[in-house]
Amino acid sequence: MTWTDKRRQNVYWTVGGNYQRRYQGEGDGFDAAESGMIDRAFPKNRLANFLAKNTENVSNGKDMNAVARILALQYTKADLYEERPGIKAMAKDAYKARYRALDFLNKRDMAQEIEMQYAAYRMGKPMSAGTFLEPLMRKLIAGDKIKNEGEFYDYLARLWREHFHVNPTLTFEVEKKIEDKETPPPPDQPEPKKKRRQIVETKAEKIEDKDTEIIESAEFSGVIRDTSKVVESDASITRTRADSEARTLNRVRKHYGKECLSPAKTKKIESAIATGMHQGMRLHVTKGNFEQDMGARFFEDQILAQRQETEAIYEKDRHIYERSIFELREIIRKNLLDDSSQEAVRAANGAVDTGLLWRHVILGDDRIFKKNSFEQENSFAVDILVDMSGSQQDRQAEVAIQGFLIAEALTQLRIPTRVMGFCNLFNYQIIRIFRDYKDDSKENREIFSYKASGSNRDGFALRYVFNTMEEIESDTKVLIVLSDGMPNDLLSIGLDTAKGSVVDYEGEDAVYDTAAEVLQGKLKQRAVLGVFTGEDKELDQERLIFGTDFVRIKDLERFSVVVGKYLKSVVERLQ
Repeated sequence: MTWTDKRRQNVYWTVGGNYQRRYQGEGDGFDAAESGMIDRAFPKNRLANFLAKNTENVSNGKDMNAVARILALQYTKADLYEERPGIKAMAKDAYKARYRALDFLNKRDMAQEIEMQYAAYRMGKPMSAGTFLEPLMRKLIAGDKIKNEGEFYDYLARLWREHFHVNPTLTFEVEKKIEDKETPPPPDQPEPKKKRRQIVETKAEKIEDKDTEIIESAEFSGVIRDTSKVVESDASITRTRADSEARTLNRVRKHYGKECLSPAKTKKIESAIATGMHQGMRLHVTKGNFEQDMGARFFEDQILAQRQETEAIYEKDRHIYERSIFELREIIRKNLLDDSSQEAVRAANGAVDTGLLWRHVILGDDRIFKKNSFEQENSFAVDILVDMSGSQQDRQAEVAIQGFLIAEALTQLRIPTRVMGFCNLFNYQIIRIFRDYKDDSKENREIFSYKASGSNRDGFALRYVFNTMEEIESDTKVLIVLSDGMPNDLLSIGLDTAKGSVVDYEGEDAVYDTAAEVLQGKLKQRAVLGVFTGEDKELDQERLIFGTDFVRIKDLERFSVVVGKYLKSVVERLQ
């Protein structure tokens, strides 16, 4: 398996849970997973700051850093293995490769020797550390018994003092960890208003509650269960799977909100679309309403913080965006609606119809004029589908604003418009409904709650949209997809194999599947337009998926003209 920078970054994000940070290493997915777990255990760069404070100005700083990393690996490996069974299966081979690379060196410094001895331990090979390093290695391996972050720093400081020459004036203190417990208000006082941004920053430091710390992605996910217990009967297997499924659904709710469809309707849609390479996938359709739970509030506050950031960017250039909305609205009205939605009717004023003069003379009917009347029931319905995967992290505000501009232009023309975001968590396809066809236009601003996380199974999301398009009656149905042309959903690493087999969704297979679903939509007489939000190197994949029916917006000031032109062309092909 070849690990590109993007795939390593996705693994790091998934395990670490913080999409604001970047993976700095050059290793494989296993290394990215280890680094993500360490950074999650020491949020806000606390470990990095602690190391910088104490090792930058000493000659043996490299060796001290090596000790710190190995101790951190021991401290976090149990949690990593518990959450990611697939990672545990990769460990032996990963450490065997590290051992061979270090053993091949003709000359090793102390840091490399420490790392090689640790690799030998992790691959089950006896260590040969010698009398000098053997006591240090024993103490490092005992790091898996450390109970919390504060104890970690104390233990590390003690190791440094015992085995290295360090400046006695160096400080081994770490900034006091912010408590994550909330103090409830007295019973006779109302609950104080929360400062949303502060909640986001404070709770990000939480370590003990895994559900609030992980922003999961099916790209590198697993259903959590205790694999050390042997299940002996069909009844216990069924019970274990049901418990695992319930835990998974609970975490999905915490991350994205409660489901808005009934279980019966969800099952019906799943049975229709979860076939082929999507067999075993589940649906979670939500409007972003969260449970009253600390873990859920953490993710709700993250979404709110991103919404505030997006709204601030929009307000800064509101005049530009409002002009784009007006221009796009007029382009759609003139090119797509005038011919189909206006008809000549008799009226008491307007242009005289000479063929109706007799009615005035004989019947006294004043309605002898013709004028155009806009039909109340529009013949168009539009769906806007937005990729919400973690690869959109760097352009969240831009993507949300593009979706908003299109939705505003359409709804001002009273065109039924639905806006949805999609991403994946575990074996769940998340569909976030920002606005439905008949919602009030004020719901358009819900698009600003767009937040990127997880992975993306584009073909399955398209199946959902085409399936549910039937709920709205219109002559012409249009789908506009905002994506980066990078469908990617890895499930094999970390997925509980006893739960079922959902195949990985990556590479050419994922691109061709997405392209096939776009083609199926077009064969059903659906107009499909892609709005490309990715990078230059991904253009070929976008072109393969949408053919010539996609547009790339580099300048938002020309957004309306470009989108309007391409939207007109894809619709005209159906007429």
